Amino acid sequence: MARVIEHPESLLDAIYDTATEPDTWRSVLTHIADLTGGQGGILFGQSYGAETVFFDYNGRLSEECNQAYKTRHIQNPWNSAMQRQVVGRIVLSDEVVPLASLRHTSFFDEVLRPQDVAHNTMIALAARGDFCVAFNLCRSAGQGPLDASHQDWLQQLIPHMRRSLGLAFRIDGYRALQEGQFRILDRLTAGVVLLDQRACVLYANVAARALSAHDGPLELRRTSVTVRSPLHAQRLAALVRAALHGVPSASISVPRPSDETPLTILVSSVRGKDIGRFADLRMPDAAVMLFIVDPANRAGIPAALIMEAYGLTRAEARVALAAASGLSIPEAAIQLGISANTIKTHLRRVFAKTGTGRQTELVRLMATIGLFSPGSGKGDG
Repeated sequence: MARVIEHPESLLDAIYDTATEPDTWRSVLTHIADLTGGQGGILFGQSYGAETVFFDYNGRLSEECNQAYKTRHIQNPWNSAMQRQVVGRIVLSDEVVPLASLRHTSFFDEVLRPQDVAHNTMIALAARGDFCVAFNLCRSAGQGPLDASHQDWLQQLIPHMRRSLGLAFRIDGYRALQEGQFRILDRLTAGVVLLDQRACVLYANVAARALSAHDGPLELRRTSVTVRSPLHAQRLAALVRAALHGVPSASISVPRPSDETPLTILVSSVRGKDIGRFADLRMPDAAVMLFIVDPANRAGIPAALIMEAYGLTRAEARVALAAASGLSIPEAAIQLGISANTIKTHLRRVFAKTGTGRQTELVRLMATIGLFSPGSGKGDG
């Protein structure tokens, strides 16, 4: 019988460090494998339906086998079983698929056998729809399945891993639930348009396409995006050109032909981590992101989402959403029925909590963390 092990304080510290430094998951997973006598571990976020891995952190397992998994074997006996499991539950691979049966699959031949993996301990750490963040602790045939004492030890570690993931989602704007999931982008009340290096449209979500229909303020063509007002079209084109040359972000207010209610369009260059993310989505040429915020949809934006994500009070969330919809400080003060000084005070707190420094950055953040369409959240006010 294996001895019962305690959780080293350094391991718990390292797990919480992953919230701000996700690459440290690799050493954390390796450490967990060492403490439980396993081959290695891996943590990944994937969509079963899209058969896509959006991120993964590999702790001492074969990267070549991991690539084979991502390109050919996301649909496999282990994943089929895990889709029915609850979050936080330890699942031993031998309980759901006998090793004798697994040995007859191409998944075993291409992914498991080359790295001497025969047993797996699987835990879903987070799930939403068909998107799941999972942790696998792999073991060889000689090491055998994870014993009961190590299962108990791991069960006590799971809440810390889940809590750290939750912090990471908040810190980086629910990054794991957003990357590559265009179905989520299609639920945004904010319009989202991606342009390539020639300013041609790569992608436009439902909200953006709606703004271009029936003489709307936006004009989406097969190769370009513009607005119906000639003066504002020139200004938008200039902002797109600037973004193509690396200017981080800038915004423009565009009148609506019907009632002159302005839209706010934030133009931002694709840079840093976003370059790799779009490349993974087979969109390596993505160069510019446009976020179009329509004040008419402001009532549908769930304040509870950003309150939870960034620890905002309800008052701060209301100010953040008003500012993100393009209102000036005096306009926000009138709409919310509070003084301009109070708006400024709340905005300073919002900037501090969200890691933004100005209104254009706040618009971009609000657009990307999930301004879901009306009906996606209840009682969010």
